[in-house]
Amino acid sequence: MKNRIITIMALLWASGSAFSQQTNNNPLLHLTVEEAKAYAVQHNKTVWNAGLSVSEAQKRTWEVISVGLPQVNASVDYSNMMGFALSFAGMEIALPPTSNFQATVSQLLFSASYWVGIKMSKIGEQMTETALLQAELDVKHQTQSAYYAVLVAQENKIILEQNLKNLEAIAKTTQDLVRIGVAEQTDVDQIKVQVLMMTNVIKSIERNTELAYNLLRFQLGVDGDTQIVLTQTLDDLMEIKNRNERVSTDFNLYNSYTVRLLEGQIDLANKQVSLEKASTLPTIAAFYNYTYKIAKSTFDMSPNNVIGLQANIPIFASGQRHVKMQQARINVEKAQNNRDLIIESLLLQEKQLRFNLHSAMETLALQKEAMKVAQRVFESITRKYQHGTASSLDVTTANTSLLQAQGNYINAMMDLFTAQTELEKLLQTM
Repeated sequence: MKNRIITIMALLWASGSAFSQQTNNNPLLHLTVEEAKAYAVQHNKTVWNAGLSVSEAQKRTWEVISVGLPQVNASVDYSNMMGFALSFAGMEIALPPTSNFQATVSQLLFSASYWVGIKMSKIGEQMTETALLQAELDVKHQTQSAYYAVLVAQENKIILEQNLKNLEAIAKTTQDLVRIGVAEQTDVDQIKVQVLMMTNVIKSIERNTELAYNLLRFQLGVDGDTQIVLTQTLDDLMEIKNRNERVSTDFNLYNSYTVRLLEGQIDLANKQVSLEKASTLPTIAAFYNYTYKIAKSTFDMSPNNVIGLQANIPIFASGQRHVKMQQARINVEKAQNNRDLIIESLLLQEKQLRFNLHSAMETLALQKEAMKVAQRVFESITRKYQHGTASSLDVTTANTSLLQAQGNYINAMMDLFTAQTELEKLLQTM
């Protein structure tokens, strides 16, 4: 894990990436889906903070270990009696100023709580490493979803722009028919209304596309001026073979980062029980004390060197330790129950997500066919209108049906990508 963090830091420090270029003013990134996810893992602030948490946990473990290593402390003191004299046997004995330099070396010899504390710190360190992996998975999921959203918005715009061209051509033809007295101005106006509505829809799609790009920039950890070029198309991502290969992976429940974090919580709860048990055992430490007397008093009988042992023995705490032990055992049971609940939830979620994906694939196929039918109907009505056998109202109705079918197809495509991404995240195949 240390090497992993160092690698990420090095990638962050390096100027640019293998798939990014710099223009004179704005950065430019050419990204596939996998490259976008890799870039996000290296630059996203959430992942970066999770990596820092791992480093912090490693330092905290060393902090706990250092408690049981030799401790050295030094102090210097100075005392002045302000001319005070001690009366003894009729004599006045002045007490001069005193000053001492003292050094103390201590070493913990036995402490059950110390060893339990180290184990708990190690568990906490492992949990932060798992949390880092979970953060990376979450960022990959969010980046992939944002990537898909941009492509779907672009595809929607392409479809609508083609519709707009068709309507503009019909409007022009209708205007020509008005000039020769074959059609009425009302027919032109109805078609123009459709043109204006389509233009507004396209402008709305353009704004939504920019919003999708901004969300992708946020996940990538780049600023708003960064230009992003998506090098994969919807056709690439719609490959059913690739999708089936990725989602056919079996769900290994105990490889789930969520379950691993819950198992870590159970381990911590069990170690808390051990810690409460350890608190009933004595703690033994050795010490050595050296004093160098810079200025001695008249009567100085204290030694320069002292060595000894110190034992702290818990005897009676009015049931406090027993109550803490019971609380710790209750927390173990609660942690186990939480894990079992989450496991049941994940198993249900897996079944639901697989069902959602199959359903989304079927729905997409149906909506694609429905869009083709609506397109053929629109083209047929358009030809009839040009030959005078259909009205402008028929064209408007057919165009509305086509727009609805195209919208349903776009929504079905986004639902498919969402279902696929959610299942990949659960299976940790991203």
